[in-house]
Parts: sequence; C-alpha cells; structure tokens
Amino acid sequence: MENVVKHALPKEVEQLMEQYIVGLKEIFLDEKIVGVYIYGSIALGAFHVETSDVDFVTVISDSVNEAEKQQLVELHKKLSGSTLGKRMDGMYIPLADLGKYNDEMNEYVYCADGKANIGHWDINAVTWWTLKNQGITVTGKEAEDLPFQIGWDDVVNTMKYNVEQYWSEKAKQLYLFFIEEWVESAVVTMGRILYTLDHKTIVSKDSGLQYLLERSGEEWELLLKEVARIRQNPKEKRMLSRWRRADMTRKYLLHLIETCREKW
Repeated sequence: MENVVKHALPKEVEQLMEQYIVGLKEIFLDEKIVGVYIYGSIALGAFHVETSDVDFVTVISDSVNEAEKQQLVELHKKLSGSTLGKRMDGMYIPLADLGKYNDEMNEYVYCADGKANIGHWDINAVTWWTLKNQGITVTGKEAEDLPFQIGWDDVVNTMKYNVEQYWSEKAKQLYLFFIEEWVESAVVTMGRILYTLDHKTIVSKDSGLQYLLERSGEEWELLLKEVARIRQNPKEKRMLSRWRRADMTRKYLLHLIETCREKW
C-alpha cells in the first residue's frame, strides 16, 4: 500500500469552513461536536475552485434532534449564498454509527448541493477509508483517531460492486454516452478504480484520468483527450462526433471492466 499524503485545506475552503464551524457551534453544544472532516477530492489534493464539491463528514456524539435539524437546514441555506457553500455535500453521523453502512443506520441529516435533508447519503467503504486515512480534520478529534476500523478488502469489494453491478449495467445503455457527463464519469471513475486496484490507495478523478492516459493504447488516446477537454475546457470544440464518442466510451468501458476482472 502506498504512503498516504495528507493535504492542507485550500484557502477558499478554509474560509467557508470557518463560517460553517461558527454556525455549527450555535446549533450544537461543544461536547456534542466530535469533529468536522473533509474527504473527497479536496482531501485527495485535487481541488478545483470552479467545480469541486466540498465533501464533509460532521461527527456528533448523538443523533440530531428535530430542533437541530431545522437549524441545520437554515445554516446550509445561509452558507449556500456563496458558490462553494452551494457545493457542500456531507453527512451528520452519530459517533456510534461510524464505519457502518446505510442499511445498518437510521436516517440521518445529510447535505446535497448545499441543501440539508433527512435520509441516507454517500456512505460506503471508500468514504470510510478516505475519511480515516486521508481525511482533513477541520476541528475536533483527528480523523485517524476516530473509533472505527475499515479494511482494504472492504474497499476492493465496494470497487468490485461498482464495476460488476453499476458500470456493467450502464455499459449496456449506449444512449447514456451521448451525454458528456456520462462520458466523463465512466472514464474517470474506471481510471480511479484501476489505480486503486494496482496501487492500494485512493486517488482523485484527475489522477485516475492521468493513469489511463499513461497506460492505455493509442486507440483510446483521442477519447481520453476528449475526456480531459470535458473536465478542463468544456467550452472548447469536441474532438469527436457525439456518435463516435458514445461508441468509443462504451467499448472502452467494456475493455476496462474486463481489465478490472483480471485483478479481482
């Protein structure tokens, strides 16, 4: 397993989190806040001020009560007055539920696109592994000291499910890949999964794409450059017709799925 690099909070995110912590402390008593943590692309050192989500986990000593829920809705409404606040995605997880999966947990407060709701959100082995090993501690107990364990086998099983169930099904639906977001998502996600299987660490979408650019054959080069264009310069002209791009994406996805299967 590769050594994990800990990244610092980008300045813009730091300012947002300062406002967030002030608001949070008006809702919860200090002893109820175990800690606030950043995971996702920011923790992986791949923050893009224009596009990155602010993925966070706030750990609390006990469940959120009704009054607190309403106050959290108001806090996120206020924070979403800023562009970054609108891109806050996160969860309020009771200490006793750390390391669990959605089917083992009661509904909790989560935030999607800057709006607070009740239900279940983005929890899987990758979430927990990234939080524990690469999470940035904003306040409270250090992420690596949080009282839960997550094994690498759990991460691989999550990746396997992602490939065998989710992407294998999507690969049957050619029409999806006429949409740019699906082209990008399919390619960069599979790149991340391949990197993870090969190097036993979790990397950003940017790194996943770079990995594919370095190791894929010439027949995929134009598609990979097109995905880089979608990510970095979406207003620039397409390098491939929509039809050819969709067809290539589907074929490449099937090729990458087979490559992953050889690694299980």
